[in-house]
Amino acid sequence: MFQKLSNWVTGHPKTFIGVWVVVLLASVLFAQKLPNELTAGGFNNPNSESAMAQTVLQSKFSNQYPQNMIIVLKDKNYTVSQQPFQTEVNAVATALRSNAYVANVKTYYQNHNANLVGKDKHTTIIDVGLNATETQADNLMPAFQHIVKTQVKGGFNWWVTGSPALNYDLNATTKHDLTSAEMIAFPLMIVILLLVFRSVIAAILPLAMAMVALPTTMAIAYGFASHEQLNTLLTNAISMVGLGVIVDYALFIVSRYRKELAQGREVRDAVRKAVETAGRSVFFSGMTVAISLSSLFLPRIMIFNSIAIGGVIVVVLAVSVALTLLPAILTLLGHRVNALRLPFGRKGSSGRWERFVHALMKKPVLFLVPAVLILMGLAYPSSSLRMQVPVASASILPKTSMSRQGLEVVKNQFGEQNIFPIQVVLTSNNGTMTSTNRLQTIHTITKKIASLSNTKSVHSLTNWHPGWTIAQYHQAYLHWSVLPSQVQNQLGNLVNHNKGSTTSVLIVGSKAPADSVTTHQLVQQIRILLDQSNLRSIHAYVGGQTATGLDFDQKVLHSFPIIIVSVLIISFLVLLWSFRSIILPIKALVLNSLVTLASTGLLVEVFQRGIFGKIDTFNAINSVTPVVLFAVLFGLSMDYEVFIISRIREFHDRGVTNEQSIARGIADTAGLVNGAAAIMVAVFAAFATVQVEVVKELGFSLACAILLDALIVRTILVPSIMKLLGRANWWGSFHWKPVESEIEPQELG
Repeated sequence: MFQKLSNWVTGHPKTFIGVWVVVLLASVLFAQKLPNELTAGGFNNPNSESAMAQTVLQSKFSNQYPQNMIIVLKDKNYTVSQQPFQTEVNAVATALRSNAYVANVKTYYQNHNANLVGKDKHTTIIDVGLNATETQADNLMPAFQHIVKTQVKGGFNWWVTGSPALNYDLNATTKHDLTSAEMIAFPLMIVILLLVFRSVIAAILPLAMAMVALPTTMAIAYGFASHEQLNTLLTNAISMVGLGVIVDYALFIVSRYRKELAQGREVRDAVRKAVETAGRSVFFSGMTVAISLSSLFLPRIMIFNSIAIGGVIVVVLAVSVALTLLPAILTLLGHRVNALRLPFGRKGSSGRWERFVHALMKKPVLFLVPAVLILMGLAYPSSSLRMQVPVASASILPKTSMSRQGLEVVKNQFGEQNIFPIQVVLTSNNGTMTSTNRLQTIHTITKKIASLSNTKSVHSLTNWHPGWTIAQYHQAYLHWSVLPSQVQNQLGNLVNHNKGSTTSVLIVGSKAPADSVTTHQLVQQIRILLDQSNLRSIHAYVGGQTATGLDFDQKVLHSFPIIIVSVLIISFLVLLWSFRSIILPIKALVLNSLVTLASTGLLVEVFQRGIFGKIDTFNAINSVTPVVLFAVLFGLSMDYEVFIISRIREFHDRGVTNEQSIARGIADTAGLVNGAAAIMVAVFAAFATVQVEVVKELGFSLACAILLDALIVRTILVPSIMKLLGRANWWGSFHWKPVESEIEPQELG
């Protein structure tokens, strides 16, 4: 296959380049549309109880809208009850109602609802219901911000917040972060490539491949995003994973090509040799990474689907570009690939590496034990890992974000339990929730929930008028029209009177913040309580933001073992095929697992504990991070494992002793593998500087993992363990015709 491909590419280089130019030009048109199709949502389980609760609310209540925006107004001089404040609020409300997507605007002045006035009496909120999809609502935010800005006069402070505004700010921050990370990563990669190649032209080629593959990936991803909702982290996955693998794969092929030229091969023969050897390794390594990332489809959750789609597409395109466009360019460049050589750098590092490995193998235990202890020590904090997605807060956003600031004002002025309450949804297909029997059931549930130790408040159909009996409540609902309008509006949030009173909601406030462990436990306690209650024909669902986050976390925890097992099995089979040994794949999986735990331990220390409590943190790791870390790391680490062990295996098959095979195999691959690892670390470290917390966590943990893998595993543990195993390295070995080595001794100059 690779021989035919290499002949085809070298025989028609201009055709391949022309095709890729057309693809790139077409891709640019669609790639720039991708951000507008993405959403910041997806941190939920669509098949969960909380999702069902939200579905019931939207279908049964006419005052429930697909999206809700909150506008906060505050003034230090005027109170909400004063005329200047009312003038500002009414002006904003009137302007908002003119927008076609605005279905409802609620202000204090309509029914003098005290729940819309802050504790200091100088703050109010405008509750805006939107008939729009999540993506439409996100894209409307600039227009709504402009409306508020133009209508609010004087010294009034204002903020636009709520889910659409939070999503919009997250999208905007992600775009900014992506640009900032790439601005950091590209210069670092240029420096590393110049140090490896010592030629400007050779160093430019891997970056040029990235400039082709990344926009093409985004254009293809746009096609997916046009038909299904995808999260904005898709672009981060494309850039983070793509930059690393594209540059690494191009590095391997360009290096092999230059090696073949140095050995006297003609240009086309050198390109063919590079494709048939290094290209073969790139192909199978890319497929391994893509398969590993595909495990993220298993939970069937939008956020993981988004990362998987972005990661898989960019890896497949990285392989495609490396095996077609790059060889075509090399065919036309010929010896000019070595043009603009740099005066610094020298050859001969292979000999130094060989001497180091020989010295290490004289006393392998002396090196092995400390290295393992270091990794185990770093891994220990991972035992206290707490995974939680912060859906009931804006902590994922930078503190300068308007929507985050607005949400903090709302929390402080109106109470977090009023903004992110637990919603107990009770619905029935026959009968009304305002009958005497149903009201008695609601009353019993209300009392039981109120008796829970972490419950602060419960609002239901049977406790809004202290002292009333069930019969009195029943009579009130029979004569709904005579109730004061303010009472009707408040009760409209507790029962769907205008749709047959078939559904009721209990609004539960927690004594602790919505994202706290305590409130998560309260949700679980309420669910247990409802399961144990005799509700007969009533269907009960516990919803709200806390329940949404809890259901998402539980889905991730249940899916994580399946992802781990699937990745381990696939990795073992690929390594078994590559190494033709049973012991070496097991060794690789154990070491990769140890590195993953060590990087997770560092993640816990920095982002959960805040470096021994010295940094303000959320006190939990985003549930997405460990799962993505595992899937990405195992795929990338296996690349280096295959390159190194394949070279060792080749020497062993030629009859070289075990010790010599190890030393020469590691020495021959050290330059490339370390250069590739340095590029990966640079890319991931760049993303560790961004503002969005989950991306920062991923960048930090992946950079730590690749660094530990390069410094400890490949340098110390691999030669030490293989020395101790001796002939057992190849236990269970099976043979077929060996392929030619993918990596020759590297003389990159």
